[in-house]
Amino acid sequence: MNAYDLKDIERRRGDFDLRIGGSFRLQSGEIYAVAGPNGCGKSTLLNLLALLDRPQQGEVVFRGEPVAYERPEALLALRRRVGYLMQNPYLFKLSVFDNIAYGLRVRGRRKPAVRDRVRAVMDGLSLTHLAARPARELSGGEAQRVALARTLAPETEVLLLDEPTANVDRNQVHAVEEAILWMNRERNVTVVLATHSREQAYRMSRHLISIVDGRIRDIAYENVFPGTLSRGPDGVKAVTVRGGVRLRTAEGEPGRVTVSIDPREILLSREELVSSALNRLHGSITKIEDVNGSLRVFVDVGVALCAVITRTSYHKMGLNIGNRVWATFKANAVKVL
Repeated sequence: MNAYDLKDIERRRGDFDLRIGGSFRLQSGEIYAVAGPNGCGKSTLLNLLALLDRPQQGEVVFRGEPVAYERPEALLALRRRVGYLMQNPYLFKLSVFDNIAYGLRVRGRRKPAVRDRVRAVMDGLSLTHLAARPARELSGGEAQRVALARTLAPETEVLLLDEPTANVDRNQVHAVEEAILWMNRERNVTVVLATHSREQAYRMSRHLISIVDGRIRDIAYENVFPGTLSRGPDGVKAVTVRGGVRLRTAEGEPGRVTVSIDPREILLSREELVSSALNRLHGSITKIEDVNGSLRVFVDVGVALCAVITRTSYHKMGLNIGNRVWATFKANAVKVL
């Protein structure tokens, strides 16, 4: 069963218009990362999935049940099956423990179950020492983790997370991500995560939803490769990926890793470029896609490498499918996830 089926959706808010043409499905038990610039529609999509906003057109089906927005009691029952961490969450004027326990109590859980569940969530997010502290005394990062804990505690069927690690200290980001992954893995919870971080999206999910100007463009990854990182006698680090392709990188420790390369960091040329860039790969163009005025050019260099270039560059170089080109990029463009 799908977690959501969205059919011919249109949601207008002022001058902004989110449209999802045809049928768009999110499978139960998967993690989806929603990426895109500010104002593209990420939060609007999450509000729809949280059943807080009603589309002006189209149908929303939640776990096989069409959402009846005109029936308040039935709508509330569906909403309680969804946990939603908003981008700027509000904490109640209660202790940390009572904030986290709130969702469990309104669902009628018994006191021992509430206590045990809250303690488990606090432990996972390193919040136990803050249990009795008033929420108003928390730092921004602490408040964000408490809001996440409150969202995780009820063990809902779906988790919608809008920038869950915003304002969180870097040394706590891993704990937050692990808590989300644990809920998905152990409880089979469907997760939809909005993030500005491409690296976080790649770490957390196999499904990337890209939104541009209120339109879902694709659900695909670009330039994410598993491999083995090693350090040469000259100190240069390299990741060997499928087909024996070696990608020089400036970060990471030896062993099994996953790396990503931003397509905008890759330069294409007919002739080999003379530069300080350590990665220079030669291959054939296999596919060209038009995306929001730019072109995604896929080059087979032993692995499928995607570069984003302008139409002007494309025509200036006279490129076409089958052409041999050089793909050049710096070592610090190869990010270890």
